[in-house]
Amino acid sequence: MISNLRSRSQTFLRSLAVALFAAAAAVPVHPQENRTSTFPKREVRAVWIATINGLDWPKSAVAAEQQESLRRMVVELRRAHFNTIFFQVRGRGDAMYRSRFEPWAQSLTGTFGKDPGWDPLQFLLDTAHAYGIEVHAWVNTYLIKSSRLETPETTPRHIVLDHPEWLRNVEGEYWIDPGIPPARKYLADVVLDLVTRYDVDGIQFDFIRYPARPFQDDATFKKYGGKSSRADWRRENVTAFVRDVYGKIHTARPEVKVGSAPIGIYQNFGSVRGLQSYSDLSQDSRLWLKEGIQDYLVPQVYWSLGAQPGDPDFAEVAREWSAQRFGRHLYLGVGAYKPDVHGQLPELIDISRSLNVRGNAFFRYENISDVMAMGGRYASPANIPPMPWIDSIPPLPPQNLQVTFDAGKEAGGIFTLHWTFPQNGPREAAYCNIYRSTSQPLDTGDPLNILAIVPSTAGMYADTIRHPVSGKYYYAVSGFDRGNNESAATPAQSVTMPEVLALSREFSPVNALGDCFRQPSSTLVYFPYEVEKPSPVFVKILDGNNIEVATVVDAVQQAGSYIAAADISRLSRGNYTCMFIAGEYTEKKSFRVDR
Repeated sequence: MISNLRSRSQTFLRSLAVALFAAAAAVPVHPQENRTSTFPKREVRAVWIATINGLDWPKSAVAAEQQESLRRMVVELRRAHFNTIFFQVRGRGDAMYRSRFEPWAQSLTGTFGKDPGWDPLQFLLDTAHAYGIEVHAWVNTYLIKSSRLETPETTPRHIVLDHPEWLRNVEGEYWIDPGIPPARKYLADVVLDLVTRYDVDGIQFDFIRYPARPFQDDATFKKYGGKSSRADWRRENVTAFVRDVYGKIHTARPEVKVGSAPIGIYQNFGSVRGLQSYSDLSQDSRLWLKEGIQDYLVPQVYWSLGAQPGDPDFAEVAREWSAQRFGRHLYLGVGAYKPDVHGQLPELIDISRSLNVRGNAFFRYENISDVMAMGGRYASPANIPPMPWIDSIPPLPPQNLQVTFDAGKEAGGIFTLHWTFPQNGPREAAYCNIYRSTSQPLDTGDPLNILAIVPSTAGMYADTIRHPVSGKYYYAVSGFDRGNNESAATPAQSVTMPEVLALSREFSPVNALGDCFRQPSSTLVYFPYEVEKPSPVFVKILDGNNIEVATVVDAVQQAGSYIAAADISRLSRGNYTCMFIAGEYTEKKSFRVDR
């Protein structure tokens, strides 16, 4: 009898192993270390897409190929549970959109100022918003162009031709002089034109500072400096622009987020030494937060843990930034283009979460395209944190949720959800969270229960379950507005899957470990197992010498079916063993790690 039960148990466990959507949170595995990673429900997961010189995009001058590659980038980011794109729309006084002030970027057609025949920013907005991804227009502010590049006549004309009196040549680069009031007004006009004609979610300023090299502004200082010191005057010039453009943007479109990406070190402290934002670049970004003239900062903390010689340590710099938020959002910028940083991305996310900052941004897309899983840290979707000083009122909740079950040709089936929103409501939802659980009450605060994020206009969602792990599923839907405020969720609706329910009635759980399963192209290994009765349960990973390298599960668990998951990206190539212990029962299964 026991052998028959065990055989049926192993069959059931094999089906569980394929049900990756029901897997528990992955445990990152480090030799001699076991650091678990939590999954926050609210977190910005952003990436910079650099367009200057086609660094990330475009890689082609053919419009159809450009559109397809941009669409593919959005799809890959959504699949990896990213939720924010910082898209470079102004690289060097040019435009990746139909600007009224500045010419088209050369990388679109190969010819500076030539109309590409389509609008990349509008295309990205349409594509990303359909997937619930925010788009912030990334603007390089004062750095304009290299003096080595020609500037032909275009319509509109480039600022180098129209206003050479505003520019300073700094070792081969043209910079706008921040001390000239008409130049600051021009920059504000460029941004306001963008904000009022495009449905961007945010504006992000880069190079919003003086250069790190000698800057010839004697005449400007003499004309506008008054009695201020040169250092104070320069900082105030940059802050005056930030103050002015923030007010104008929020007057025109109060919902738009305004942020900047300052240099990583604000001022030297402790053992941290380097280029200083405040004193070397006249960039007083913390004053901007304190004054409430920025909604977020993404400091460029582009270093690794246990820093390279001469570099500061990521954790030390991040900790100092996290203490200076002044009630606004802080997302830590990660320099994924550096090999030492690239190898530590999961750990840098862990550090950021431990400091309770609101997320991370990675520079840049091409440097993370091979590691978007982030060592399992982004295994579940996440919603963007709201900014209550902009908007704190949630939308009206969805209603009339109905869930129906349609049996498929194979084991499993399709659960179809339909819902509606109140007609002509004062608060409209922009997108919805679809929640699913195999237990009641359904916890909408648990990000592992987020099944999908869809546009609110969809009104329906089809959940295809090919390998069921429960005889009953519970669903709920909530709405989110453009400010990322969440409505109340619908009452949970339950639907049964008849064949699984029938199987579960005749299935008697026994202690058993299923075959270890690894999804192709993933760093996660899944360990399905059954617990016969309430017991202390351990799932451990042993190396080829039977030395424990990680504890995946250490808990008292009730009788039932489970799946544990571990991120093995830090394990070296070789043979390993999963050891399952439930009370006095022990079982082992082998698996291999190949690079």
